[in-house]
Amino acid sequence: MNRLRWLLAPLCLMLAGMGTAHAGSYLRTLSWNARHMGWSGETNWTGYANQAWQQYGSSSSSSNGLDVIFLQEVMYSDSAANFASALSAVSGYSWSYAVTAAIGRSSYKERYAVVYRTDRVTLLSQYVWSDSSDQFEREPQIIKLRDKGSNADYTFINWHAIFGTTAERQQEIRDIASVFQAIQAASSSDQDVILLGDHNRDATSSDWNTLKALSPAVSYKVNDSTSLNSACSYANPYDHFWLQSSYVTEYSSSGRDYVANSCDLYTLSDHAPIWLKLYASADTD
Repeated sequence: MNRLRWLLAPLCLMLAGMGTAHAGSYLRTLSWNARHMGWSGETNWTGYANQAWQQYGSSSSSSNGLDVIFLQEVMYSDSAANFASALSAVSGYSWSYAVTAAIGRSSYKERYAVVYRTDRVTLLSQYVWSDSSDQFEREPQIIKLRDKGSNADYTFINWHAIFGTTAERQQEIRDIASVFQAIQAASSSDQDVILLGDHNRDATSSDWNTLKALSPAVSYKVNDSTSLNSACSYANPYDHFWLQSSYVTEYSSSGRDYVANSCDLYTLSDHAPIWLKLYASADTD
């Protein structure tokens, strides 16, 4: 018996190791300016959930379903709660959320939110950037999360840039580079930083040169026209993902979310969502 136990021990150790290994996993993300989510007439929670869950990807044949959603223009804390509840009902999975306090210089204020599948994502932390010099109309939300499928960690900067005047937009876009740099430099163990949101500026504008010039180089993913006008036509490429390809090696694909009917979408928001897939089999940093 002792000899049998000795022979089986290496096999048991190998099987135990296999049990703790992580398989390859996609983290499927969405960024969406939800246009005053929660205001009167902007409470079609099932409609929001159906767009996010059932039309994820760039075409009607895309594999639907996703793991985490970053929202801009959330008006009340219970707006995020209602959206998470609708997603749970539509998807059949449990969703949770984290929402910021109202942010803005004037009486008009907005919130950011992150909404995520609890079986797929662990929310490690979230906070609002400390904007002591008042550089931003809406200082960004910083979210760190873990993909449970791969154990990979990511940090996201969820930001809705000022619309204001052209000069105000240009200055905020130049200033966001310092936020990105500070977040990226703050951790020696997690270098995967992704800026996303409604940035009210074409990604090819020279206003982004300060961000692009960071080292390692920062580049954009998605520059499709995403904003909608009252005629339900796509107007401007305002929504983007920005990342350092040398660090975010998990990048797989991205695009503007599929929209079956732009006028149906316009009843929900004047922006189409944008999506990003990240693939990992382990935490890479």
